[in-house]
Amino acid sequence: MSALPYRRSSVRTVSWSGMGFGVLVLIASMILPLLVAPWLIVDDAGETADAIVVLGGEAYPPNRTIHALNLYKQQRAPVVVFTGGALPGQPPEISSARVALRYALAHGLPAEVALVVDTAQSTYDEATLVRDLAAHHGWRSLIIVTDPYHTRRAVRTFRAIIPDVQVTASVAPFLDTFADPLSRGVRVWRYAAAELIKMAFYRLHYGIPLR
Repeated sequence: MSALPYRRSSVRTVSWSGMGFGVLVLIASMILPLLVAPWLIVDDAGETADAIVVLGGEAYPPNRTIHALNLYKQQRAPVVVFTGGALPGQPPEISSARVALRYALAHGLPAEVALVVDTAQSTYDEATLVRDLAAHHGWRSLIIVTDPYHTRRAVRTFRAIIPDVQVTASVAPFLDTFADPLSRGVRVWRYAAAELIKMAFYRLHYGIPLR
């Protein structure tokens, strides 16, 4: 009886070097956002400006609106602009800008100092709409109010879109703080990781310099 022909095993050999590289990439993706998080925060607002701009998309509690209201009460600017549109298919009455405006009015903001642009779907849209407002009103300086890890992308976007206006940021601190370090770390990682992805998109798609 003839011997059966030898067949090479179809089982692939595991590449330990490839696995090691994958593990390094995984570790880097976990650590990098935490290392970069402080760099994402820009808090450079001066004493006064022509307008305070509250960026849309905040959650509850409305830390951005509360912070902007405090800035107005400190007489940092005579006008407060609320931006941010509704989700596609939803009415403008529930846009981020109008929800924030209602909260601010209920907590002491005079109606005559408030402006609303409620069609923006992104930070880029917000900058474009505020550019038109700034040109119409002759504003020369703006204070952008947003969450801590959003400030760098927001300020760089506004400065690129409105280069002839001085744009600074005032950080709206998170009001829903976490007691345990793990929960705080998870939130920092989540926000920072998302911002790094968005910053890369803004650099590639819009050409926004984010350094």
